[in-house]
Amino acid sequence: MGHGVADFEDFERIRAEAAAQDQREGVRADDGSDLEAISGGTREISAEDLRILLEVEQPEDHPLILDVREPHEWSTGHLPGALHIPLGALDGRIEELTRDRAVVTYCASGMRSIDASYVLKRNGWDDVQSLAGGIHAWTRAGNPLDA
Repeated sequence: MGHGVADFEDFERIRAEAAAQDQREGVRADDGSDLEAISGGTREISAEDLRILLEVEQPEDHPLILDVREPHEWSTGHLPGALHIPLGALDGRIEELTRDRAVVTYCASGMRSIDASYVLKRNGWDDVQSLAGGIHAWTRAGNPLDA
């Protein structure tokens, strides 16, 4: 039996800390851009914008795609090239991530990925976005999954 996310983190505290960090850094909604600030400062990227970014940019300029779902969810399919670290394990495995790339977090619908973005921000990552609507939005837009 797995552990719930609450067993590992106090996400209300993390959200408050990340929102305070965003305020100190001047992060706010971009006017007219494809990104918007949500939940106290987490930026989202749409499935379409992520697909376009992955098609247009050179592979070395792609963000790290981080799947924070549980193992049974990962096994049903995931975004191509994604790294899998369940949200509850992220703090303990954060050294697997590189700080020289942007990170896009995703989960099933977008809530856990927002929490993951706070974990990353708390640990010093600046360029973090959450996939709006998660993998459900990705597949609804007709984008492929890896098995």
